[in-house]
Amino acid sequence: MAKRVRRDLSNKKVRQIVKKKLQTSRQQTQRSPNFSRNIFTYLKPLFYFFVFALFIFILYQITTSLNFTEFFSSNGTEVKPSDTPPLQAVAPPRESDTTESQITQPILTPVPQNTQVEVLNGCGVPGIAKSTTAFLRHFKFDVVYMGNYSNFNEQNTRIIDRIGNINSAMKIAETLGVEEQYVTTEVDKSKQLNVTVILGKDYKSLKPFKN
Repeated sequence: MAKRVRRDLSNKKVRQIVKKKLQTSRQQTQRSPNFSRNIFTYLKPLFYFFVFALFIFILYQITTSLNFTEFFSSNGTEVKPSDTPPLQAVAPPRESDTTESQITQPILTPVPQNTQVEVLNGCGVPGIAKSTTAFLRHFKFDVVYMGNYSNFNEQNTRIIDRIGNINSAMKIAETLGVEEQYVTTEVDKSKQLNVTVILGKDYKSLKPFKN
């Protein structure tokens, strides 16, 4: 068999055929890396284009998010819109104008607060504290507490000023029909109210119970 192969290789035509086959096999083995290299050659410009487009997009997002007007104005460069009229100097107000404006301005007065009152039953008759409370609230007094006094032996109805302002107590006494001699001052800031009304056994003489 070896002799036959050597005999065939001695033939010129056979050698040419073998040579062509060897060249073909070499080309096939070299084609695959060349093919991958060619693909990379074609994809390389696309890759660069994609990177460049991404860079432009990021740059655009940064420029739109920043306020360049404030940036330049903070660095001393004045930025003015084209339609903005020039600023005009404003003269300081004259003394006469200031005086007139001060005279014409309304004077604010504090809002009056309702007198806070507690109504206590000092004679033991049921319902009189409730009736007195309704009567005082009708005249815009702020009754914050209604209940019983420490005892039911009070003969006369008394009005007690709790904050040192006898005028509020006198006003309630006038509204209820209590005589001035039964209006006293006993300051007690712990109660957090203005006036205490203690209903006595003379409650029938008061205005809420006359009708």
